[in-house]
Amino acid sequence: MTKSRTISNYWLTSVLPENALLIHRRDAERLGLREGDKVRVRSASNPDGMWDLGNDRRLPLELKVKVVEGIRPGTVTFALGFGHWAYGASEIVIDGQRIPADPRRAKGAHLNAAMRIDPLLKNTPLTDPVGASVVFYGTKVALEKVS
Repeated sequence: MTKSRTISNYWLTSVLPENALLIHRRDAERLGLREGDKVRVRSASNPDGMWDLGNDRRLPLELKVKVVEGIRPGTVTFALGFGHWAYGASEIVIDGQRIPADPRRAKGAHLNAAMRIDPLLKNTPLTDPVGASVVFYGTKVALEKVS
């Protein structure tokens, strides 16, 4: 999956219907997490682990755990392109016609809302001064087991 649009490619979603939070085996053991457990992801910029959509809807930043060896201990990661709330994942009415939601497009989660916010600008993620992109790799998170 890539970014936002490939959730509509059902060949891809048949291979990987939902993303997961990848975590090293030793970290999972230390945190008491097992394969398939669901965790809420929190950060300094998002201490409640919720994505505020701004329309009286809030979505939890929660993913199932996938325990792996092929990630550096002390880090976590997730595949992009999952956890939509629009783009067909929610019901919508267009010109009076109801278009039903496709629940496949809502599976998993996207964790952008956990990324660190610039403390001065308050509405922009921290950026890498060299590459000028979001510091996806510099956000410290806490994991809370929810199920």
